[in-house]
Amino acid sequence: MLHQPSIEISGNSGCTVRLLTHDQRIMVEKECALPSYIPRLQAQIRKQNDFRHALTNPAIIVPELYDEADNPGLYSARMEFLPYLNFIDFLGVCSVPALMQSIKAIEGFIDHNLRTDYQTVNTSALLKLDEISRNISGEPQKQEIDQLFGNKLRDLLTKKEINIPNGWCHGDFTLSNIVFSANGNCIGLFDFLDSYIDSPIMDLVKLRQDTHLHWSLTKSKKPISHLRVCQGLRQLDIFAKRKLSALGISGKEYNILQSVNVLRILPYANDTTTLNFIQTSLKTLED
Repeated sequence: MLHQPSIEISGNSGCTVRLLTHDQRIMVEKECALPSYIPRLQAQIRKQNDFRHALTNPAIIVPELYDEADNPGLYSARMEFLPYLNFIDFLGVCSVPALMQSIKAIEGFIDHNLRTDYQTVNTSALLKLDEISRNISGEPQKQEIDQLFGNKLRDLLTKKEINIPNGWCHGDFTLSNIVFSANGNCIGLFDFLDSYIDSPIMDLVKLRQDTHLHWSLTKSKKPISHLRVCQGLRQLDIFAKRKLSALGISGKEYNILQSVNVLRILPYANDTTTLNFIQTSLKTLED
């Protein structure tokens, strides 16, 4: 029997996340009552489970799924709680060796998921831009941003073919979905998502959404030791930028892929901070 009270720790789009205790064990429960979102949450849980069973690297931890409850109009999943540090707490106190260990773990995750064959992503990216435009219909401020930056991206994507390695990807590889052991030897991953392009390259692009553009830092409400956290983000960004280059992704190609990635936030942007982030980031990626 679950013991109350539970603690609601965050809210994702479409689901509620709680900490629960059972038999002196802490677990995470994700619950969704929105019919339109339930299939997406179920797909996330399946992807998380698939990754957990495929991984062999002890430095990568994916939560164990304990149970699921699929009732009419309500779906929930309970899983292992990872007692690690979020990125702000970790970067605020970690030693240089611990940071280097965490970078090694991230690189191991990327390398594990890489394949040797390649895909051309232009058509997928153009289709995603069209989907974004449809999803902001009737919202003039968002449409203005889309017209300014989306049309430039369409032009670039019709002129330059972008080829990237195939492979598995987390789908939402931002620092908000990564936790760190204090010594950096292990990282925990959660909140897997489907991606419009399946490739570890897209995970590196997502990572740089934080290390380059500071998305999660902008959205965080935690007090931070700003200098140390930013120094840590800089080191993570150096790694991610070099890794992309080593995998054959040029700076211009990164800018295009990241711009599409940032524009994907636009339909869900309901506050000035997020809209400002999108516009500022897209301008940065144009330079």
